[in-house]
Formats: sequence, structure tokens, C-alpha cells
Amino acid sequence: MIYGIGTDIVNTTRIERLYKRYGDVFVDKILAHTEWLEWSRTPPTHPVLFLSKRFAAKEAFAKAIHTGLRHPATLSNIAVVHDKNGSPEFLCDASLQKWLKEQGISKVHLSLSDEQDYVLAFVIAEK
Repeated sequence: MIYGIGTDIVNTTRIERLYKRYGDVFVDKILAHTEWLEWSRTPPTHPVLFLSKRFAAKEAFAKAIHTGLRHPATLSNIAVVHDKNGSPEFLCDASLQKWLKEQGISKVHLSLSDEQDYVLAFVIAEK
């Protein structure tokens, strides 16, 4: 059963402007600890696309669970990782996992797409 659906579209030019202006401060605000470790170990070939995808995914996640980006669904509590096949998926910190369980949300699905200047995230939260 569907608990909620969320979608978000990000203009990569906006993210690029913020990244150029604030650098690692901006990166630190958007990325969860797991993502920051990935960023630090192997800097992405396309850092703006990397950040844009994560921002869009987290916004869509927050919409799908009906909280907006506030506790427990904060930017730092939601990580976008990849499964063994390379598909994007969410990794949530313990407090967010607990909240999801309390709401009866068993799985949160993620689809990402990008085209030139835009990134689109689509999320389905499932009970």
C-alpha cells in the first residue's frame, strides 16, 4: 500500500552557483555522513550532478513521507547510496528508521533521472 509519493526537480545551475559560492560548507549541509565519506574518498567526476541528485532525492523523500525537510527527515539523516546493481536507494540514520517504522513505512523507493540542466527525483513510500 502506498503511504505517499514525492517528486522534486532541481536546476543544476542553481546547485552549481551555491557550490561555487559556498564550497565544502554547502556540501556539508547537503550530504549525510555516508555520502560525505564517499565524496571525500573518491571525489565525483561531476560534483554538481552528484549534489543535485542527492538534494532532489531528499526533497522528494521528505514529500513522500509528508514531513518536509525537518526532523526526523533532515538532509543529514537521509543518504542516497547504490545497491549491488547500481540502482539508487536510501540509507536512513537510526532516528529516521525508527520514525519510519512507527509510521508503518516499510520501504521507500527512489528513481532518479537527469537531462542537461535538470535532475528529477521520484519517491514512493510504501506501507
